[in-house]
Amino acid sequence: MITYLALLKKREEHEQLLTIIRKYAAVYTDELWSYLYFQDVSQTERLLETEPVLDLISWDVTIDGALPLLKKMRRQYQKAFLIIIADMSVSPMAYLRPGIAPGALLLEPVGRNDIEKVVKDLFEVFIGDLQNDQIESFLVETREGRQYIPITQIDCFEAKEKKVFVRTKSCEYGFYDTLDELENRLPVDFMRCHRSYIVNLRRAESLNLAESLIRMMDGVQIPFSRSYKKILKEHFNNV
Repeated sequence: MITYLALLKKREEHEQLLTIIRKYAAVYTDELWSYLYFQDVSQTERLLETEPVLDLISWDVTIDGALPLLKKMRRQYQKAFLIIIADMSVSPMAYLRPGIAPGALLLEPVGRNDIEKVVKDLFEVFIGDLQNDQIESFLVETREGRQYIPITQIDCFEAKEKKVFVRTKSCEYGFYDTLDELENRLPVDFMRCHRSYIVNLRRAESLNLAESLIRMMDGVQIPFSRSYKKILKEHFNNV
């Protein structure tokens, strides 16, 4: 699944963008798409706090508060393809900078032909970047379609109910596999810590020896077994 997030002031612009993006999505991909739309900065910020998987973003920097949130968002989603919508009231120096690095720019007043050209060009680049990013992602296949989850957002894998669930801060996806098989395929940062868990040590923040829990960066706590206590202590002592 590919997720598109739009923070846009004008609904008609959103609808034009969405129509054209859907057209090119059908041509360039066979993935399912999820479309999220906000006009309000605070609602968008609440969504971002859940750390959703985002691939393509449209962002209107003329909305009050949108630019500071953009800078914060970009630190978290450096690889998502970004379309900036701006006008002459906002200095280009505010958004044409390495920390934001938009992939495309639309200047007001935005016409349909402008959108068509930008979206056509961006898809040629976006799909290539997406394919490269998928190499650094974990693929889950469900009835709803394929979901690529960035390795950096995964807290753990949990075996339960005869399935394995990959867990991020905001999502949980179930699939048929075993932890034994996953251990052989996952990057070295993933370690078995319990008969029912594999943890992503890159997202591990601290070790609670008294309660046998690993605290993750997002506050999630994952149990570990006594047999893994020594190796976990060595890891945290060396970090």
